[in-house]
Amino acid sequence: MKIIIISLLLAISFNSLGQEKSTDAAFLYVVKDDLEGTQFFTPSYDMVVSNEEKTEGAKLSMHLKKSGSFSFITAKLIGLGNCVDDNELIILFENGEKLQSTSWNDFNCKGDAYFNITKEGQLLLSSEPMKTIRVRNGESFKTVTSSDFSNPLYFVQLFDSINTESYTLLED
Repeated sequence: MKIIIISLLLAISFNSLGQEKSTDAAFLYVVKDDLEGTQFFTPSYDMVVSNEEKTEGAKLSMHLKKSGSFSFITAKLIGLGNCVDDNELIILFENGEKLQSTSWNDFNCKGDAYFNITKEGQLLLSSEPMKTIRVRNGESFKTVTSSDFSNPLYFVQLFDSINTESYTLLED
C-alpha cells in the first residue's frame, strides 16, 4: 500500500513540475430558450491580451453560429485609441506558424473588431498552443503584444468543445 501511495505522490510531483502555467480550461456554454425554440453558444470566458501595466489590450473571444459552429473571432480593443478600423490580429504559435487577419467590420468608436479566420487558420487555432498575440488598431496604429496570457490552449479547447459537441447548459 505504501508503494502505491509513494508512486502516486511521485507521479503528481513530476506532473506538476512539467507544468509552466496553471490554466483554466475554456469550454462552451449553450443557452436554450424552449419557449422560442432558440439557442446560442458562448465561451466560458474571454482571452485577455494586455501590456504589463494592464492599461492597453484586447479581449478576444469566439463568435459562434446558432448551430454551434465557429463563425469568427471578436476583439474588444481597450486603450488602443478611441476609434478602430482595419485592425490586425497576429497569433504566433508554439510550432512557429503564424495566423494573420485584418478586421472586416466597419469603422466604429466602440473598440469592436471582427476577424474572419481561414480554414487553415482554424486548423492552427484548433490544434496548436499560442505563444504570442499581437493586436493593432488600424486607425491609431497603437499595438499591444503579449506572450503573458492565462491559457495558451484557449482556442484549442473551444474548438474541441465545438468538434465534440461538448457544451455546458447555462441555466438561470
